Amino acid sequence: MQITTLPVYSKLADEADVPAEITARLPEGWRLSQHQLETYRALINPAIDVVINTAMTGDGKSLAGLLPLIVHWADAPTLALYPTNELIQDQHRSIEEQFPQWGRPADRAAMLYGAKLDELAVATDLLTRSEVMRHELVNRLLVLSNPDILHAILQFHYQQFGRAATWLTKELGLNFQQLTFDEFHIFDAAQITAVLTGLLFLHDQNSSLKTLFLSATPDQRLIEPLRRVGFGERLKIISPQQEGWYTHGEDPGKGWRCILQACQLTFAQQSAEEWMVEGLERVLLPWFHDRPYGAKAAIIVNSVATALRLEQLLRPHLEAKGLRVAPNTRLNGQSTRKASYQADVLIGTSTVDVGVDFRINLLIFEASSAGTFLQRLGRLGRHTHYEDRGGVLRMFQDFAAYALVPAFVYERLTLPKEGEPPRLADGSAIDRQLLGEHITAVYPEPANFRHYARIWGRFQPAKVYEALLGKSKTSKYIDRNLQASFAPVRERLQRRYYDLTGANVGKAVHEADQYRRDGLDLLVQEAQSFRGNSPFECGVLKEGESDPLTYDLFWLLANAQMELLSQKAFYAAVTQMRRSTVPFERDRQVAFFRWRGLRPQAEQVTVLLGAQVSAWSQDKLKTAQVLPGIRLDVNGHNDFLNDLNDQLAHRKVVGLLVPGYNLKQLRSEIYLPGLFTLHPYCDENGLLGCIAFGRYALLLDSILRYRKLRAANDGPFFA
Repeated sequence: MQITTLPVYSKLADEADVPAEITARLPEGWRLSQHQLETYRALINPAIDVVINTAMTGDGKSLAGLLPLIVHWADAPTLALYPTNELIQDQHRSIEEQFPQWGRPADRAAMLYGAKLDELAVATDLLTRSEVMRHELVNRLLVLSNPDILHAILQFHYQQFGRAATWLTKELGLNFQQLTFDEFHIFDAAQITAVLTGLLFLHDQNSSLKTLFLSATPDQRLIEPLRRVGFGERLKIISPQQEGWYTHGEDPGKGWRCILQACQLTFAQQSAEEWMVEGLERVLLPWFHDRPYGAKAAIIVNSVATALRLEQLLRPHLEAKGLRVAPNTRLNGQSTRKASYQADVLIGTSTVDVGVDFRINLLIFEASSAGTFLQRLGRLGRHTHYEDRGGVLRMFQDFAAYALVPAFVYERLTLPKEGEPPRLADGSAIDRQLLGEHITAVYPEPANFRHYARIWGRFQPAKVYEALLGKSKTSKYIDRNLQASFAPVRERLQRRYYDLTGANVGKAVHEADQYRRDGLDLLVQEAQSFRGNSPFECGVLKEGESDPLTYDLFWLLANAQMELLSQKAFYAAVTQMRRSTVPFERDRQVAFFRWRGLRPQAEQVTVLLGAQVSAWSQDKLKTAQVLPGIRLDVNGHNDFLNDLNDQLAHRKVVGLLVPGYNLKQLRSEIYLPGLFTLHPYCDENGLLGCIAFGRYALLLDSILRYRKLRAANDGPFFA
């Protein structure tokens, strides 16, 4: 089935309405969109604390968030937070190009993320990571970072002996007048709680602080708690869709700017690998043959294994035609991913779902959820041209997308229901907003984990409250001065944190202490992290990559041929690559490997539970627990699996067991999000089930405490 999506035009602001302070700096030939002007007005309005901008992909949301800084400069220092380090780097490149056009020096902007901190700390030699961080926060007017760094600061992780627990957090309140969160729709329940925990603390320290959330796909999971904690009357939602600032179809003429081109959209109920059997010769190669003066393509799939197999399949065919193909996955280093945007065909995964812009006129994509579908389709039609490797400007003449969706989604879109016509008719034209409504309607809504904040999210504000009581991990003594000075703050936050989580924060502090006394501190640590810890992260050396990589052990065992390395051998190889070993010196990796190739097909990895866990009573099942260790079973890897299991058997990990369910049954009953990871397990008695680790265990726990699962089998599920 094939339809046409209509072009989208965004309303420009009336030049007479643009304030003089913006006009004075506006580069020649530039026009602001209406939503950019309204965002600026909201951010300088003293009656507004929080702004949400839901402008469509490609309509300049990032610039909207920078306008107060560009105009008011030292009076509007900004901390901008992006979900990936790659996006931080991309935004920094844009700022280096654009700030001089606005008459502002780009050197007042800095990037701040883990690897950059390590780099700066090594360069200075005399400063710790904490001191380097403080230096950047104090001396820059624009800091581009990620929410992980902000969360770590506001959970008081960067402590130094002899200094108050708040020595670094106070710099945020003192030095920044605006926080910007980009792509906030990708935050899960735990991350939303984390962001609002920090925001409430910062706003208490600096009542004039502005917070801007940017996303083309707004989410009530953020909007509702913002209102609940008291920002309702001081919240401004800027929605160009609702304001009539978008029009679809014919060019309305003066006062409008085209932000998305029309495209042909074809639906197929196949996976990318199935589609490519015929699609290579029928679509991909002809696309470039028929457009010799302007064609670039992206293939975005759901799994890294699919991306790597497609690369192997397509490379000889494309290179034979003089076309370059390049992967962009988490199993590629930074230099490879950066180079992929210059290739004729990019093959990527979720690494390209958000952020970094790329110029294409053909998109082939898988979509397991409505959000993924709309995010990926939004990558197409944003640009009318690109610059080739020789520096020649190439124009796109048309745009096309192939959406590879599950069979039930295809049927819901194309088949009539109860006497009504189908949602989409072959050959029809539709605007992107209505298409988005149809896509949202036909995909099931994933579990929303609405009880998470009350059960596990409460330990994030508990960490803040505990620090304000004068407790510090660098000292066994209580800081009585800090405790006394922050007493009014604790009282105010206690009320607002209750509104956020539905839990008493003082009680959560005591319960966190009890978990620690019971040897279950890993549960609290997991709850207090931003994205969740990575309990099975491995270091990987991959031929052709100039950077050492990290990836998940389960995926590697299932999909890769590997050689197990000692830590010493891994460090030696990384040093030989002229890369730093510092990121691997924090005891986060469970193993180190050298990549030897992709397995012909994925193998199942089964978790083997020891006697202690196999004997657990019913009250420990279907709830998050700390496992004393595990072993793994998988075909192949016989040369190192025993050694690996000896390491894993003594490594504690957060997990949750669901007996009697296989992976498909549990996913189907709860409808877990696409990236939610489960594994099969077998205990010593031969009983089978599913296990979730780390953050996934806590999220699943928050559902199973309030939801009784249907019986998956008539009796125990044995191997």
